[in-house]
Amino acid sequence: MNRKVLLVDDDTNLLDSFRRQLRKVAEVVTAEGPKAGIEAAAKQGPFAVVISDYNMPVMNGVDMLRVIRHGSPDTVRVLLTGHADLDIAIQAVNEGNIFRLLTKPCPPETILKVLEDAFRHHDLITAEKELLEQTLRGSVAVLCDLISLVKPEVFGRVSRILPFLRGVSKRLADPRPWETETAAMLSVVGFITLPDPLIHKVEKGKALTDAEQSQFMTHPAFGARLVAKIPRMESVAAIVAYQEKQFEGGGVPKDDLRGAAIPLGARILKAVVDFDILLSNGVSKSDAITKLDRRKGAYDPAVVAALSEVVREHARYTLRKVHILGMMPGMVLAEDLMGQRGTETVLLMAKGRELNETIIEFLMDNARTIKINQPVAVVEPV
Repeated sequence: MNRKVLLVDDDTNLLDSFRRQLRKVAEVVTAEGPKAGIEAAAKQGPFAVVISDYNMPVMNGVDMLRVIRHGSPDTVRVLLTGHADLDIAIQAVNEGNIFRLLTKPCPPETILKVLEDAFRHHDLITAEKELLEQTLRGSVAVLCDLISLVKPEVFGRVSRILPFLRGVSKRLADPRPWETETAAMLSVVGFITLPDPLIHKVEKGKALTDAEQSQFMTHPAFGARLVAKIPRMESVAAIVAYQEKQFEGGGVPKDDLRGAAIPLGARILKAVVDFDILLSNGVSKSDAITKLDRRKGAYDPAVVAALSEVVREHARYTLRKVHILGMMPGMVLAEDLMGQRGTETVLLMAKGRELNETIIEFLMDNARTIKINQPVAVVEPV
């Protein structure tokens, strides 16, 4: 459990006093003034609790706590003031979302009691958040594993783009990388409404007729409607809905959203999917980046630049052959994994699939009844 406390005040004597009072029950960090408080929250956090004085030079405690809340929404905020009037109390609650408002001087036993309550509140917040994320992550993983086993040729795209998407997301300091990755994993849900010949043409990068293009462009909205039915997945659904939106505003949905107003996850997804289609069409990675860069208005230039960096980094991956028993989570298939069931040749896993424990277990189970072609080529980081 997180028991880190940040104390912010412009009175060093008061900070020293609080440190002595709280050091036995918490890991205490002090900051002299609001600027130092914001820097400490950014560099030494996350903190479970921030206790700040209200009356400080340059910036008052409410404004500082509002800044800290933006970067660390789960941190519990406590305000100390020697001016306990109604206006400050209202401002503290409305603008800083303050957990407790205390007046100075504050007895040690009061501080300790408030800190105990704040820790308990923080534990509840983080426990609920972790439970929700783990539940959603597990549900999405199961759903995606099922799609990948039943329709490996469709889900192969997701497996291929995930390493690039994660790298771009990291370089652009995506504030919600889990939502972006989840949206990528669920981006093909709408493909269930499309006929197989159309999906095949899209995956092979072949030109579509006007009618086929119109039909294909219905899949983001359909997928988004399905994803939106899952509680608290509204942001993920928005990314799915805008995955075919062009940076300049073209594409779907046909609305006024453009540029940075388009969800960052959707901008990333649009670029890495089109990058993958070019690769599937035999274009080299460097030439694919050049083609994306030349499609002015289609992609966020920052996303394409970040993708270019990721491609250069992925050049440091190594290729090797392994048997099923030597497969490890994180490896990526460098070729289609085929098997022989009697006289029938079956595709077990498409090229580009990132291996996880579920997939490896699936392959081991099938190896009892299907003759699997191995060793198989995989790539992994050097």
